Amino acid sequence: MPEKLFDLLDKMVIEPDDVNLNFIFNACAQLNNARAMRIGNKFLREKLNQIRNNNIVLNSAIHMLMKFRDIRNAEHIFEMIKKKDIFSYSSMMKGYVENNMPEKALNLFERMPLNPNDIIYIVTFNACSKLANGRAIEIGNKILNQSLKQFKNNYIVLNSALHMLMRFNDIQRAEHLFELIEKKDIFTYGIMMNGYNINDEPIQSVKIFERMKKDNIIPDEIAYTILISACSQIGMSSMCQLIIDQIPLYLKNKPYIYSSLIDMWASGKVGSIKNAEQIFQSISNPDVIANTAMINAYGLNGMGLEAVQLYRQIPRNLLNDVSHVCVLNACSHSGLLDHARSIFNEIIVKTEKITAIMIDCLSRLFLFDEAQKVLDDYEKLNSPSLSMYMAMLSGARNSRDSVLSQRLYNRMKSLFSNKKDDLIAASILLCNTYSSLGQFEQATHIRSTRIKEFGKNVKVGLTWTEANGELVQFKAHDRSHRQSQEIYAELDRMSAELIEYGHKYDSSWITRPVKEDESVESILCSHSEKLAIAFNFIQRPVPSIIQITKNLRICGDCHQATKLIAKIRKCEIIVRDANRIHHFYSNGQCSCQDHF
Repeated sequence: MPEKLFDLLDKMVIEPDDVNLNFIFNACAQLNNARAMRIGNKFLREKLNQIRNNNIVLNSAIHMLMKFRDIRNAEHIFEMIKKKDIFSYSSMMKGYVENNMPEKALNLFERMPLNPNDIIYIVTFNACSKLANGRAIEIGNKILNQSLKQFKNNYIVLNSALHMLMRFNDIQRAEHLFELIEKKDIFTYGIMMNGYNINDEPIQSVKIFERMKKDNIIPDEIAYTILISACSQIGMSSMCQLIIDQIPLYLKNKPYIYSSLIDMWASGKVGSIKNAEQIFQSISNPDVIANTAMINAYGLNGMGLEAVQLYRQIPRNLLNDVSHVCVLNACSHSGLLDHARSIFNEIIVKTEKITAIMIDCLSRLFLFDEAQKVLDDYEKLNSPSLSMYMAMLSGARNSRDSVLSQRLYNRMKSLFSNKKDDLIAASILLCNTYSSLGQFEQATHIRSTRIKEFGKNVKVGLTWTEANGELVQFKAHDRSHRQSQEIYAELDRMSAELIEYGHKYDSSWITRPVKEDESVESILCSHSEKLAIAFNFIQRPVPSIIQITKNLRICGDCHQATKLIAKIRKCEIIVRDANRIHHFYSNGQCSCQDHF
């Protein structure tokens, strides 16, 4: 329809009035392509004096400019409105949120002299959801505390608030609000399910799905996609298959369903590339979503060559930025430098993510000079990217280069001083670099400085596994399980076997001083992933396969030890860590070929 309107404009001989201009600006916002930008900007430039006092048309112009990502001119129009109404504010705030500028949306909300309406509340909740920092939590909770009764019958506002609370990790209050909503619709249930997923409670997501069905709400494509994501997190093959069997045939061919299924089997905790391939091969005409999902699946499972081969088979018009990112990531995780260079050089528009992945690939191979050049070239035209520095810092840690690590960290503190969580992660990498070199005094200084600056907000390493229908969780040196005595006895047996077969515990992966009552072996042997493996062996003395999931990257010592355990015990071990899936085979090799 917008295109037809533009065709009429080309034939129009009379000057458009305000009503026409309002339609034109809305059509341009909807279409949002080069033609729309040309037409919209032309009429705005030529008719600005005509509409100067017409808030309705000016608000439409703001909406259009925000869709064009022309923030500066949208702000200019907003400031020229003499009597700003609630729609002027909502257009600006919504535009800020859609352009990933939630801070500006909250700034505008706090200086708005008008009483908010439902649209303002929804946009504000969305802004708070995106930020989810101290300020956002304070604003969001304040609105809820003051105005909850006002929203009682407005389920759109309540759903937005529900999403916000889940983004705040305030599950308890979200659950309370969920129960207050009298007429729960599929969006309400979907928000709760997704909220549980993002808060690492996928079991609760499955329970909410079952409750939704009991309430006679028919799941749609989005609900099943969220459910599949929950199963991907849980990683129990039997549950995954049970969920697949529930999906109606008319939904199984939907793009987001089959791409989610590919992701669940191959990229999630299940780690079954064969099942993912079966789904992919069953798609008669794979689109960009399916192809990209399969490329990503190959990459995460250490099958970089297969990822590149599929990427090369896809017509150029079916490739997008996500496809480029996934194949470069596959190259990075498989050490395919030449393929990565070739693909990177072929990409015309090198986005931040694409460039960051290339830097990651180079840094994993310790090619820091080349990585720095790629970073410098990017920064000639763009603002510095934190992810690029993190990629280089991670590589510097693996190469145990304390000088480079310190330089990168100092630069990050200067450039990204407001990125608290990322700087915490960076300081941990720097601390680990010094620890790996035995420079514990320097590591302790960095750790204490971090606590002073950022608090003790450090992510605890956790590992999950399932055996005989029991899903269990371990942290390092964990003795909370009822079978701890048996688990540690099995650890002793495993350690003795490892040493017998030549394993030497690598002290460079110990990130703190060794205490008097500890040894390098006792510290590393009690890492959460080794505890999870030992748990599996006492449940099933001769398992054919063990699957575990870790929320952080597997450490180098655990990686080397797991290769040997798989060989000694003649058992395949699948480890899904924060970055990829490791298949440890009974021949003592890992699918990542040590590129982790």
